[in-house]
Amino acid sequence: MDNMWKFIVVCITCLFPYRTVFAKCNITLNMLGYKEASCKHQGFTSIPTNLPPDIKKLDLSYNRLTRLDASGFRRYKYLEYLLIDNNDIRWLHTTAFSSLSLLRHLSLSRNYLNVSESYPQGVFEPLNNLSVLDISRNMKSRDYNPYKIPVSGLSNLRELSIDLVFNATFGQQFKKLHNLQVLKLDYCNVNHLYNETFSELPVNIREFHMTTCREFVVIEGGVLIPFPHLSVLNLTNSNIHLAQALNILRPFQNKSMDALLFRGITRPDSKHRIDPVILTPEMMKYTYTICIKTMDLSANNIILVKNKSLVLFQRPECFETVIISANSFSVDSWEVDFVLFTFKMTNIKIIDFSYFPLGFKNPTFLNVITKDNVTRVEKVQGKWARQHNSMTVLIPSQIQFFRITHMMTEGSFLELKAKNSFLRHLEISYFETDFFPRITMEGFNSLDHLDLSGISSVKTIGDAKIPFLIHLKTLILRETNLINVLQTNTTILRFCPNIINLDISNNYIWKIKANSLGQLHNLKHLNLSHNLLETIPEVVTTFVSLDELDLSYNQLTTIGKHIRVWIDNMHNKHGSFKLYLSNNPLICSCDTTKFLRWILTTKVELDNNGNYSCWVSSRKSINYTTNVAEDLHHYFVDCDNTVWIKIGISLLVSVLSSVLCIALLYNFRWRIMFFLFRNFRRFAEKGLELNFDYDVYISYSDDCVSFVKELQEKVEHEWGFKVCFEDRDFIVGESIASERATSINRCRHIIFLVTPSIVKNEWTRFEIERAKYEKFSKNLQKIVVITRDIPLDTIPIEFSTIWKDVLLIQWPVEMDEVQFAWQKLRLWFF
Repeated sequence: MDNMWKFIVVCITCLFPYRTVFAKCNITLNMLGYKEASCKHQGFTSIPTNLPPDIKKLDLSYNRLTRLDASGFRRYKYLEYLLIDNNDIRWLHTTAFSSLSLLRHLSLSRNYLNVSESYPQGVFEPLNNLSVLDISRNMKSRDYNPYKIPVSGLSNLRELSIDLVFNATFGQQFKKLHNLQVLKLDYCNVNHLYNETFSELPVNIREFHMTTCREFVVIEGGVLIPFPHLSVLNLTNSNIHLAQALNILRPFQNKSMDALLFRGITRPDSKHRIDPVILTPEMMKYTYTICIKTMDLSANNIILVKNKSLVLFQRPECFETVIISANSFSVDSWEVDFVLFTFKMTNIKIIDFSYFPLGFKNPTFLNVITKDNVTRVEKVQGKWARQHNSMTVLIPSQIQFFRITHMMTEGSFLELKAKNSFLRHLEISYFETDFFPRITMEGFNSLDHLDLSGISSVKTIGDAKIPFLIHLKTLILRETNLINVLQTNTTILRFCPNIINLDISNNYIWKIKANSLGQLHNLKHLNLSHNLLETIPEVVTTFVSLDELDLSYNQLTTIGKHIRVWIDNMHNKHGSFKLYLSNNPLICSCDTTKFLRWILTTKVELDNNGNYSCWVSSRKSINYTTNVAEDLHHYFVDCDNTVWIKIGISLLVSVLSSVLCIALLYNFRWRIMFFLFRNFRRFAEKGLELNFDYDVYISYSDDCVSFVKELQEKVEHEWGFKVCFEDRDFIVGESIASERATSINRCRHIIFLVTPSIVKNEWTRFEIERAKYEKFSKNLQKIVVITRDIPLDTIPIEFSTIWKDVLLIQWPVEMDEVQFAWQKLRLWFF
C-alpha cells in the first residue's frame, strides 16, 4: 500500500509540475514569535505553494508575477501582511484573495493595475479586516480613467494609497469607506483640481498627502471642503505654488491642525508665469487663524516677507515645529520681532532656520572710471553700511531642537544664550560670517548634541566661545580646520568631558598630540575619516570605552602590533569593536604580513568585510588583502628564506671579518694607526672645502627685505657662514629662472620666509618646486620655513608634498622668544 501511494505522488508530480513552486524564501520569526516569509528577488512567476501555512507576513516584491489567479493564497489563511510590490501584475481574479479574512495590510504598489480595468467586482470582499491598502504607482499614463475599484466592502479600511489620475472622478463606492482616515495620492497625473474633485470621498479623512505632482497643478479654493476634519495636509514637493496652498486653507479657519507640510511646492515655471513668493498678511490670512502644531514652509523661493507676515499668528502657543529653511528672504526688518515671537510659542520644540544667503562678507565690487575718453574698471573692497549686530539671541527654554546651518551673512549676533533650557540638539554649522557668536548656558541645560561643522575651530574652540557642557553626548566638528587648534598645547575638548560620539573628519589631521583631546572616558564612537593620518594616533588607546573607530580615507599603509593588540583587547572587553579602514593606501609586503594575517583572523568587525585594496610590492600591482593574506606563501615566497639567508651571511661575514681585522690590527697595529691618523686629517681638511658655494639660500618676498638683511647679518657676521639671496648675489642680465635654480643647487640649505605677499609671488612657487627637486635628488640637506604675520592655513599648498621634511619656525614678536628662535635656527643648520 505504501509503495502504491508513493507511485501516485510521483505520477502527480510529473504530470502537474507547474502547480508546485519550490520557494527559496527566508522564513524568520518576528519579535512576537510570528512567522514571516521574505521571497523578494526570486524570479517567481506564480505564488509559491510550499511555504509554512501559518506564516503571518509574506513579501513577494521584486518578482515576475503578471496575474493573481483564483484562490492563490488559500494555503495561507493566517496572513495579516501581504506585499506584492514591484512586479508586472496586470490582472486580478475575483477570488484572488479568498480565504484571507485576517489580512490587515495589502500592498500592490508599482505594478500595472489600471484603476478602470484591473479590479473585478468582489475582488476585495473577503478582506473584512483590511486596514491598509496600497495600490499606488500603477498608472503609467495621463489618459482619462474613471475609478472602478470595488472598495465599498472595505468597511475597516483606515489608510488608502492610490494614484491620482487625469480628470479624476471617484465613484460612490468610496463614500462607504466610513473609517478611512489617511489618503495618499501618488503618481499625480493631474493639472487641475476642481472644487468637486474629492466630493465623493468620505468626510472623515484626517490626513491628506499629495507629494508627487511634477507638472504645475491649478487648484480651486474649495478643493478641500469635503474634508472638514483634516488635521494633516502634506503637499511636499508638488508643483502647486505656495500662494495656492495657503488659499485652500479657507475651510480650516479657527480650527486645529497637526501639520501643514508645504516644502518645495513653488518652482520656476515660465509656461505658467510663476513668480517667486512675496509673503503678505493677505496671503496668510487663513493660516493666521489656525492652531498649527507643525509648519514647514522651506524651499519655497520666498524672496520677501512683508509687514511681519510670519509673526502674526493668532495661536502661537500651538506651534511645536517651525521650519522655514532654504528660502531667500532677509530678516533685517523683522528679526527682533521673530525672536520675540518665539517666546510666545510656549510649546515650541523644533526651529530650523537654515540655508539662507543673507549677505556676503567683504565683497569686491567693480568701479567703472572714465577719464580722458578712456574707460577702465577697478576692483574696490565693499563697505557695508550695516554695522555688526551686537544683539544677544535668547533661545526660549522650551525649544528642544534648534538648527541654523548654511547661513551666509556679513554680520551676526553677538551671543546665543540659553537659560534653564531643555534644548537637546543645537546645530550651528557652515556659518559663513565675520565672527562666530558666543554660546552661553545659564542655569541647568540638557544639551546632548552639538554640531559646529564647517566653522573654523579657531573661531569656536580656539576663542573659547563654547561653554562647559556636562551632558553633551555627541559633538560634530567636520570641516573645521581642527588641525590648527590641535597643534597648540591646549586640551581642546575640556568643555565636553562626557561625550560618547565624536566626529572630527575632514580636518586635514596628520598628527594628534597625546593631550590634545583630553580624558574622554565615555567616548564610544570616534570618526577620524577623510584626514591625513599615516599612523593611528596613540591617543586613541587612552579612550577606554571606545568600540567604533572610523579611519577610512586616510594615508594608512598598515597597523602596528601595539595598536592591533589594543583593538583586540577592546573587542574582548566590550564584546564588539567596529573598525573602518576602506580607501587607505595599504601595502601588502613582507613587512606587513602580520597585519594581513590579523585582518583574516581578528574578530573585530571590519568594513568591506575586511577586504581592502593594497599595493603588492612583490608584484608591483594592486590586489585585495583577502587574496594576498590567504596565499601569503605564493605572494611572498622569498620573505622568510631571504631573512635567514641574510642572517647567515651576515654572521659568517662578521666572524671572518672580525678574525681578519684582529689579526691585521695586531700585526700592523702601529702602521695602521699612523695611516689612519694621516688620512683622517687629510679627509677632514678636504671636507672643510665643500662643493657648495653657499651655506644657505634665502627665498623671500618684497615685504620682508629688512628681515633678510637682519638674517644676513646674523648668519654671516655672527655665525661665520655664507648666504645667497637675490638682491646681492644674482648676476645681472642672466635668466632669473636659471639664476634661481643654479643658486639653490649651489646651497647646502634653503630658508623660505613665508609672509602675506608670498601668495602672490610666482617666483616663490618656482623656488618651492626647485627645492623639492633638489631635496629628492639629495643635494639639499635641510628646508626651513619661517612664517611671519601669516596663519598656517594660508601657507601655499605646494609645501604639502615635502611637509614632512620641513623645519617650521613661527617667528615670534617678544624679544625673549626671538632669541630662542635664533638659537633654534642655528642648532638646526649648524
